[in-house]
Amino acid sequence: MKNVSSKALLKKLGGLAVCLSLAAAVQAQEMLTLEQSLNLARQHNVTLRQAKYNHTKADINVNRSKFSYLPTVSANADVNKINGQTFDNVTGQVKNGTTTTSFPYLAGQVVLFDGFTKLFELKRAKQQAEASSYAAQQAEIELETNITNFYLQALLDHENITIVRERIKLLEGQLDKMEKLERAGVRAQDEVYQIKAQIATEKLNLITFQNNYRRAKLQLAQEMNVEGNQEYVLQTPTTPLDLNMSLPTEQDVMARALGHSPLIKSSTASLEAAKSNLKVARSNFSPTLSLEGVLSSNYTSNVLKDPANGDFTTIPYFNQLELNQRKIVGLNLNIPLFNGLNRHYDAQTARIDLRNAELDLIARQNQLRQTIQQVYQDVLAAQEKYNTVMANLEYTEKAFESAKKRYEMGTIDFFAYMESLNNKNRAQTELLQSKCEFYFKQRILELYQG
Repeated sequence: MKNVSSKALLKKLGGLAVCLSLAAAVQAQEMLTLEQSLNLARQHNVTLRQAKYNHTKADINVNRSKFSYLPTVSANADVNKINGQTFDNVTGQVKNGTTTTSFPYLAGQVVLFDGFTKLFELKRAKQQAEASSYAAQQAEIELETNITNFYLQALLDHENITIVRERIKLLEGQLDKMEKLERAGVRAQDEVYQIKAQIATEKLNLITFQNNYRRAKLQLAQEMNVEGNQEYVLQTPTTPLDLNMSLPTEQDVMARALGHSPLIKSSTASLEAAKSNLKVARSNFSPTLSLEGVLSSNYTSNVLKDPANGDFTTIPYFNQLELNQRKIVGLNLNIPLFNGLNRHYDAQTARIDLRNAELDLIARQNQLRQTIQQVYQDVLAAQEKYNTVMANLEYTEKAFESAKKRYEMGTIDFFAYMESLNNKNRAQTELLQSKCEFYFKQRILELYQG
């Protein structure tokens, strides 16, 4: 998978300065860029780290399967002291008293044929390692998607806070004028109360957006898996992006996504691993032919140097090992006949796992198609909405300025004035939402296409 750098991500997500404006950060707050958010998430996110560890574990299993072709070698050394009657295998006599024995040996075995079990196990391990590698890449894509989503949602919530504060400031200015006019007897007192009621409503909306903003920042911090104070200011990317850019066709996007998707590649590799696993299960029915070799010797305290001439000294340990040395080379053929049908049930289980892997691949392909279709339509919708809102915003702003003057002159009532203000703010919000959705959905398409 092509590694998408944070700088490239910022360039592709750029242009938010056109639609988003953040208040200047106070000294006590720390600036947090999208690049820093992604880097922190890559370092601390548990899911991504687990995916990378699983890939490392799969690589270890590949090496284990490779080294399983090597012979197995074992060594044994022991010393036994027997008190009482015993049969001494070295002297071939029954002895009473205390006897010290030792039977060291070195044994080796190499499998010549096992029904290709080791070959299929190696293939399975490589395919599982490939699947885990793609799974780690998919985890990174999902992490980048989530981080970008929370980051942009926080920016959107912050801009909503700015819009509501401007509404409150505007209404408070109107309230001051209206109170003066009411004291002068030009306006009725109920109009003053209407403005005060609207200010109270807007302050309630402000609290809601502030809570949403804090929640989005908390979700961002949780996705990054960092501890500490979340009192930071999100920095808006400033690289421009043309929202009128032409998009590739949905068919082209779908083809590139299906060809690149680590999720599909991981499922495909898992399917191949399931096929190899079935072959492993079937190969367990095959006989096993192995070449074995043993180098051994014996020692006993009952072997004397020259008892006929009165020398009852025990022959030393290593001298006996040299004298009693044995070398054995043999072929061993193991034919599995019956083990409680375990091999039969293993093969059945492997066959079911293969069918599940096939269905999993189909499900992942369908999931990717549905995601691409939905995101592609969202990008088109956001683009069309942006063009419509841009044309509408200019007129709503002019209509509001006209309504504001007419309201101050007393030619329209408060409700007409508020309707004009709401139309203006709605257009601003829709413009912001369309841009943010375009950037985010477009970024998802690019992530899925590589």
